[in-house]
Amino acid sequence: MKTRSIRFKTSVLYSSILCVILACFSMYLFHTVRQILYEDEQEDLQIESGQIKAFLNAYASISLRENSPAGLMNKFLSASGETVSDREIIDELWKQEVRSLGLRKDLFRILSSKGRVILRSENMTNEMDRVFDAQFLFNPDVTRFTNLKFNKINYNGISDPFKFSNRNVFVLQLASSMAPENRLLSKLVFFIIEGILAILLMTIFMGAFLTRRILKPVTDITQAANNISQKNLNMRLPEKELDQEMEELVKSFNRMIERLEQSFAHVNEFSSHVAHELKTPLAIIKSELELALGDENTKADDKRVMKVALGEIDRLIRTIKDLLLLAKLEYKLNIFNMEKIDLTEFLNDIYQHSKILAEEKKIKLTLVATKGPVLIEADPVHLRRVFFNLVHNAVKFTPSHGEITISIDLRDKQAFISIKDTGIGIDLADQSRIFEKFFRIRRIDQDDFGGNGLGLSMARAVAKSHGGDIIVKSEIAKGSVFTVILPILPS
Repeated sequence: MKTRSIRFKTSVLYSSILCVILACFSMYLFHTVRQILYEDEQEDLQIESGQIKAFLNAYASISLRENSPAGLMNKFLSASGETVSDREIIDELWKQEVRSLGLRKDLFRILSSKGRVILRSENMTNEMDRVFDAQFLFNPDVTRFTNLKFNKINYNGISDPFKFSNRNVFVLQLASSMAPENRLLSKLVFFIIEGILAILLMTIFMGAFLTRRILKPVTDITQAANNISQKNLNMRLPEKELDQEMEELVKSFNRMIERLEQSFAHVNEFSSHVAHELKTPLAIIKSELELALGDENTKADDKRVMKVALGEIDRLIRTIKDLLLLAKLEYKLNIFNMEKIDLTEFLNDIYQHSKILAEEKKIKLTLVATKGPVLIEADPVHLRRVFFNLVHNAVKFTPSHGEITISIDLRDKQAFISIKDTGIGIDLADQSRIFEKFFRIRRIDQDDFGGNGLGLSMARAVAKSHGGDIIVKSEIAKGSVFTVILPILPS
């Protein structure tokens, strides 16, 4: 997926929006769970504080009873093994309560109304006392909750004032570790991150899939635009089963292609009419000049002028014919009469007819053909014109006593027919332009070899119409190699 594509940008947009939503929801979920855990911890602290205060008051009650006459009698009976003291029962209950409430891991101390420590748990240290003094705001009148931190461990604490034996006011400071809650929150964060990543990956894949489905008409339009040329302007995209916006886009594209088809048809018709209209008066002028040349009363100077005019008229007629053929090649493929031909025999026929041209300049012409038939599907008339054009150019630009070789090579289900000469060669800068219409190579040290600049353009157009191409390699003063590539029929 390309980063500049709509699919990529849409997927990133969807994923970004979803990421923001998930992040906000996750933060809300995390803070909500943490608040619930903290509130539950505060409720537990209040319960534990109430239990501790209840046991302290129970101890106070037992102490008063033991100091009374009934208490002394109870001690005596207890020493005789006949009764069990209330203090022993409460001690046992206190131990069980400590285990059930988990007070062994908690930190607590009892302060007087003046802030003096009266009692503290066994796991309290002097350093922890200082932490309590610094982080608990001592107030003997109000119950409040506080967060404490000691040795990188977070605690949730409560400062809870109470009356002992309904007389003295004391303050119970109790702190419970938040390690279990923090572990739970850490697991929750890990689960949230893992879930967000999984959802984002699924969203990216699903977003790419859905975007591909949504943008399929755009892809179809792109493919159609790449495939449509002046040769198949009758192509149209289907307008059914599309979203409204895509349907409008496809309709606009089809209407544009329809207008282009009409424009190309007008251009083609105009070119054909112009060519025919030009050929008719030129043919008449040519006939009149030929009649005048045949007249014995025509002066010699006039005949010379007429011969020059006839040459230019012939050149104009050839140019018009080539332009008309190029127009048909570009806009109408039905001008070809395709048939199966043997390329080996076809090239041999080209070779036999080309020897006459080569002999006039004493050029050695050689054919290197393959053994056995090589079948291609082609229009022999137009394809013959391609090879004669290339061979004629090779003869024209090769000095006397030079060499021209016609060879054929078969590979990758294609035939590579090369016309190699030892001529003047072509500049590297001109090699990319020689197939342009009306482009002609002119050199200061060379004569004008004539031609209308349409031969190579026409030859390549015919080759491409046959599913092939023409390529060139050349060096100045060393010669050129023109290679015609044509597809081979399966044997």
